[in-house]
Amino acid sequence: MKHILVATDFSETSESALREGAKVAALSGARLTLLHVIFTQSVSETLLGLDTLEHLALAADQAGDRTSALASLTEEAQHKLGAEVAKLPEKPSNFETAVIEGRPSSEIAAYASTHDVDLIVMGTHGRSALGKAFLGSVADHVIRIAECPVMVVRK
Repeated sequence: MKHILVATDFSETSESALREGAKVAALSGARLTLLHVIFTQSVSETLLGLDTLEHLALAADQAGDRTSALASLTEEAQHKLGAEVAKLPEKPSNFETAVIEGRPSSEIAAYASTHDVDLIVMGTHGRSALGKAFLGSVADHVIRIAECPVMVVRK
């Protein structure tokens, strides 16, 4: 393995996934990337069902606010990523962090595909079948669509 991707939502299960991913990276000498995806919806999804020009104008007016909010969220996420890496008992020798926006499961798989990732490591919250039916599962979706192996870690 040359490149390991750890996806985080800053939860306790993500911290466990980072520790496991760092261990695998240390054993294999792989580069480690810690990724956070800021969940955003596309404009078409946001406007789904809205058919008036007033709603379209409102969305366009809010685009400037969205850009500054996204910049602020990205800066905050980068800070948190650094803090997560600092918690590791041993810092990986070759690591990087990344923050992107979109649907987490799709973006994690796409990032892995475009950055030659050999293994995705991520936490799971261990929801029941009923919970998955209502809320879905990012880990389940990544497992189904990723082109590389996925290691799922529980807290």
